Amino acid sequence: MGEIKRPISRHSGIRSQALLEQVRNTAPFLFDRGGGPDALGHEDLPSFGWLRILRDGLKCPVVESDLWSYFDLCISAHFATVGTFVPTDVDLAIREKLWSQVRSDRDLEPMWGSVLSFYDWDEGLVSKRIAVSTNGEKISGHQGEWLTIAMGAYGAAKRLGSSILPEVRARIEAEVAREERALISLKEAFLADPERRNLKPYLAGIASVIHNLGDLDRMIASLELEDTDVLKRRLHRSGHEDSLNPRAIFLEAGVVYKALLASENHRHFALRTPKGLRTSSGFLLPYGPFLEEWGAGLVKTGSGLQTEGDLRDAVEALTTGWVNLNPGSIYTSTGYARALWGMMKELGSLEALTSLVPPSIRKLLNESGLRTHLSESAGAFERKFRSRLLPLIRSD
Repeated sequence: MGEIKRPISRHSGIRSQALLEQVRNTAPFLFDRGGGPDALGHEDLPSFGWLRILRDGLKCPVVESDLWSYFDLCISAHFATVGTFVPTDVDLAIREKLWSQVRSDRDLEPMWGSVLSFYDWDEGLVSKRIAVSTNGEKISGHQGEWLTIAMGAYGAAKRLGSSILPEVRARIEAEVAREERALISLKEAFLADPERRNLKPYLAGIASVIHNLGDLDRMIASLELEDTDVLKRRLHRSGHEDSLNPRAIFLEAGVVYKALLASENHRHFALRTPKGLRTSSGFLLPYGPFLEEWGAGLVKTGSGLQTEGDLRDAVEALTTGWVNLNPGSIYTSTGYARALWGMMKELGSLEALTSLVPPSIRKLLNESGLRTHLSESAGAFERKFRSRLLPLIRSD
């Protein structure tokens, strides 16, 4: 007899085991217990509850008809992969579909508890897109993901007239205020000493905050909240001039992001092909455009990509990716070029870099506009970038 398939309830999306396989495909290091640096006992810590849920799901499959357990598995899979090269596609489920199946506080309260757990989870193993201010405040794109699922809880609480609605609203507002404080701190640190050690955290903070506010705005619009809604009046489009409550630091961040960072922090489709990049948390991509250190790490002896084929795939993807991102100007997007510069610097020469790839890619490295970028040092690139940034921000 064939295997009897467990029926999927109407709230379920992808089957739990298929979802876990997607996580394993994009972040295999999470399941490696071979003693490597990524294979530590993190799941024993509360801040790594997402990892425990994923590993437990492999040992004891989650029943898709169990709303609470399935929601926990989906948010854990999303948390684990949203900072990787191939994120799992459960966004709609955890932001809208699963919340639409909540019929009472009996469902809502444990799911809200899971959202609060998500907020306290540590993303350091699965994301390099993090900024930490001088006062210890952390900003990362994962907080934007939290805001979206918290907004799912907000929509469900409003629909049910739940008593936890004020708590949900207060937590969302507190997160936006926290990110505002952190970004102000990062800006002040940069202006006090505008060197690269302060430049990169400030830019990473801007990229994170703009991403997070965008996620929040999209959820407010998706829920079709009325104009009298308190949360909408206080937070919607707070990074835009037409907002009822615009915030100066967010407005400024939007200007900087649009002018300097939007073309560098896209979805990086070109880097989904080289599977070697998925083998270690150390290869996860930070915010651009300063990718020199990341590129150097790919070829570093002992800790870089392990095979010549993996190196070739990475160089090809970065090279062709750069070409595709720069159809009209060689300066539209520079991050991949900076990564290639880092690889070249670590290898010792352009010849060492080009020796890894076939003639067609070698020609692009030698004869296209990439050659211009590969001749510009990290210091020179930094100084040029900083000169473009400073006129965009207020010093008072």
